[in-house]
Amino acid sequence: MQEQGMKTGRRKSRLLTVLLAFLWPGAGHLYTGEYTRGLLLAAGILLDGGTIVRLADADGAKHLLLIVYLGLALPVFYFISVYDALQSLDRRTETQPGLKLRDGILIMVAGILLMLLLMLRQPTTLFTWFDEAANYAVGPVLGLLAVGLVLRQRLAAVFRLGSFTAALFIAAAGGLLLWDEIHSSNVFALMRYWWPALFICLGGELVAYSLLQRRTRKQLRLDFIGSMAAVVIAGFGFLVTQYADLPFRWIDQYVDLNGAQDYGEEKGFHYQKEVLVVPMEEKTTAIQIYNVNGTVTLQSGNNDYISIDTEVWVDIDDQAEADKMADKAKIEASSSGEKITLQAKSSSYGDNGTRKPRINITVTVPRLPNVQVEEIAEPDLDLESDDPAAQESSTPDPSSSNSSNNVEQVSASNTTSITPTPEQSPEQVEEQKDEQPMRQLSVLVHTDNGPIKIKNLDAPGGVELSSDTGEILAEGINGSIQAKANNGTITLRHITGDASITLLNGAVTAASITGNVFAEATNGALKMTSISGDIEADTKNGKININEASGSVKAATLNGGIELASSVVGGDWDVDSSVGEIKLTVPQYGSYTVYGSVTFGAITTNLPLEVSKKTVRGTVGDGQYRLQINANNSIAIQYAGAEQ
Repeated sequence: MQEQGMKTGRRKSRLLTVLLAFLWPGAGHLYTGEYTRGLLLAAGILLDGGTIVRLADADGAKHLLLIVYLGLALPVFYFISVYDALQSLDRRTETQPGLKLRDGILIMVAGILLMLLLMLRQPTTLFTWFDEAANYAVGPVLGLLAVGLVLRQRLAAVFRLGSFTAALFIAAAGGLLLWDEIHSSNVFALMRYWWPALFICLGGELVAYSLLQRRTRKQLRLDFIGSMAAVVIAGFGFLVTQYADLPFRWIDQYVDLNGAQDYGEEKGFHYQKEVLVVPMEEKTTAIQIYNVNGTVTLQSGNNDYISIDTEVWVDIDDQAEADKMADKAKIEASSSGEKITLQAKSSSYGDNGTRKPRINITVTVPRLPNVQVEEIAEPDLDLESDDPAAQESSTPDPSSSNSSNNVEQVSASNTTSITPTPEQSPEQVEEQKDEQPMRQLSVLVHTDNGPIKIKNLDAPGGVELSSDTGEILAEGINGSIQAKANNGTITLRHITGDASITLLNGAVTAASITGNVFAEATNGALKMTSISGDIEADTKNGKININEASGSVKAATLNGGIELASSVVGGDWDVDSSVGEIKLTVPQYGSYTVYGSVTFGAITTNLPLEVSKKTVRGTVGDGQYRLQINANNSIAIQYAGAEQ
């Protein structure tokens, strides 16, 4: 089927052609008389934009990579529209080429797909199929693009260097993405190790060209478009799917080149140091521990002193040099007023003299008496008495001086006891013990490189933990706690008091906290369970999961879903997700008011709430607390025990 074009009577304006092509892809071609390309470009960009909207409406977070690829295609449409429209002016002849059957079929297919996109509505079967097909679409589409690059090379008049390499990389990316989707794996992460194969493939193309050039007279040219397409597709695929594991930490070592540290590992020569014993006076209210490289474990025991078990690892081949480094590695203990400080000291080694041996420390502190020395001793002192025995008992023991450094043994027991006077019965003594205030012991632990583990510790004065790189684990703590880390995981369990968590990269877990919880992460998921106080959770990239919140909740994430389930609503909830679905499980009977809205996506609920297209409103009970929900994607609100 062909249709002869009309003869042109005047020359088309180049400026108007460019303007029309820029305003809307395909318009410039229609102006110059190339109707087939113009209609295909116009339908293509409409289909691209409509698919992006529908994917975001279905579940933008789940289809984020496909949305990114479709978004990258939009400027491609504009480029082709402007560039090819100008080329069409040079191709124009007195008689325009006729329409082919294939062109008409493609335009019809584009129109049918546009109609289907407009007809999609949740929760129809068609919408479900569309959502399911989008999950697996990226891999096959990239495979078709790779095939197109290969065919383009075979039809070209020149040998395009990089075409086969680009096709191979795009096909590999598509295959890995499809495999990960089918098997729920993360094989695409291997691209971080495989990308140097780019040069291997390019070298192979050059070898093939040199061997085949005797048979062909094709010139050698670089396939810039194909190569850039492969880099963009693989790069954005890795950026979206592996965002949480991007290797940004290598930059840290260049912040201060003169002071950069090189940390030894647990290999090489191992040394077990003698146990260091430090007296702990009854007036001690603070313990501070510092370690550059290695694990710090803090626990309580039945002893009445502080014991430090130390092991040293030196990862060099020269045993004599390793022995010297191990001898210099030690724990310095110092006492100043009411504070005891333990600090790991060592010399550096290695080619650059910056490598630190690994020193693992286990510190055991006594289970402290819940009394303060001054308040207990005061009633028993008779400062006006002439009895030498009384004066002797009121004089402090010199061996307990707090100015001693590097104490290696315990001079005396520090156990506090109250001896009944002749006028007191044992019951009165026990009552006197109960009336004494608890000692406000505080603990601070810091490591530059290494995990921190604290278990079963009474620290009413608070616990402060910080690590530049390493896991932080604290459980069974009686007292408030602050935990900060740059890279690693933070886990807090069974905390009697408030908890404050700050993390750059990693995951946060908080469970069985009796006080308020504040958790902030730049790149990581937050998980909280059984929180008695108020919750404030914020992450830039990661999922938030909260189970059983007795107080108010404020949860926000830029990229990730939020799941919040609680059998009670004991405060206001403010839940916000920029990219991700929000799922709430609330009590069927309570006292709260719901206000929710979405930009894309749908709202579902089995509660008696008023749901419009993009908002949800309603009151349960007296509406004492306010539940504010803001999401760009879907919102699901269910009551506890309902079938999902």
